[in-house]
Formats: sequence, C-alpha cells, structure tokens
Amino acid sequence: MSSKQPISRSLLLALSSLLLAACTTTGTGSISPAQTDSVWVQPTPQFRRKLLEQAERVPYIQRTEEMVEVIRFFVQARESAYDLLLGMAATSNSKVVGTALAALGETRDERLAPYVAALELRAEGGRQLQYERARCLVKLGDWAELPVLVSGLRDDELWYRALCAKALRDATHLSQGFDPDGDEEEREVAAQAWEAWLVARETDLY
Repeated sequence: MSSKQPISRSLLLALSSLLLAACTTTGTGSISPAQTDSVWVQPTPQFRRKLLEQAERVPYIQRTEEMVEVIRFFVQARESAYDLLLGMAATSNSKVVGTALAALGETRDERLAPYVAALELRAEGGRQLQYERARCLVKLGDWAELPVLVSGLRDDELWYRALCAKALRDATHLSQGFDPDGDEEEREVAAQAWEAWLVARETDLY
C-alpha cells in the first residue's frame, strides 16, 4: 500500500494562499519540541530530530508540492508530532502557524480540538490565520468557529472566500447557493442565507 495519502483540494488551496502570503517570511520562532508532561505519545529521540528537521524547513519552502509533503509527513507521524505542531502553531511566524494548523486539521483527530481552540495566535496573519484555525477546528469536529468561516464569505479576496465556502460545504454538505466568484449581490444573498442557517442551528441547539 502506498504511504502517500490523498491531500484534499481545500488543503492545496490553503497552502497556495499561505505560500503567496508569506513567501518571504523566515525563522520558525521559538518552538518547544519536547513536553515532559504531555498527554500525547512522545517520539523517540531519533524521530524527534526528524520532526524538527521538517519543521525547520517550513519557513523556506516556496513550492506547494513540497509543503504538501511536509504536511503529509506530520500527519503520518500522528501523536508523536502533536506537541511539535501545537508549538509551531503558537509561534510568531505566520507561515509556520498556517502549516501547523493545516497539518493538525488533516489528522482529523477530535482530541486535538480543545488544544487548537485554546491557542493564542501570536503571528501577524490577520484574517488568514483566523480562517485557517476555523477550518482546522471544523475538520476536528468542532463547529464553534463556523461564524468565522461565514464571515469569510464576505472577504475582499476571492481566494479566502473560496477557502471558507469549501470548508463550510465540506462540513455541512450545504452551499446556500454561494459562488465565491459570483456577482457581489448574489454572494451577499447567499451569505445572509448562511447567517440565517447559523441562527436556526443555534436555536435548535438551545
């Protein structure tokens, strides 16, 4: 069986935007690879070095395909990479943070959700990192930040509108007729439909 797992189209879109937005950013920031009181399975010293080597590559990657390979490596490492990825997500480098969030989301491990939700994003990534964390949480089964994705439907950038729409559709199997490249008035009607859906969902829950 091939060791290469399929990477979703939404992840490829996210990585492309990440590389475009942060292609000149270097330095991983302060990452703590070892957690003596961790709840996660810890890597062997040898594998920890491999994890760190991959993490140190991230700020300098320019090609989407190369970033996909790094993320696939982290995802396949499973729990042994979780502490490192959570540490990367807490750094001040937006490219490193976005990559870590993408990898954490691709694990689909719901146990990670509260840790991702509790992250204090220190990197200067603005709305992009907020969208990426919301996408990550949705993939981990936490829908608390669906409103962030709905707000992204009104983003000025087509790229971000497409990412948020794809994340919403993947999670809910609904589209509300939203076309990220559609007419502005039609997009607004669909965005309002999403907002109404959120209100109805909250009403059903409570």
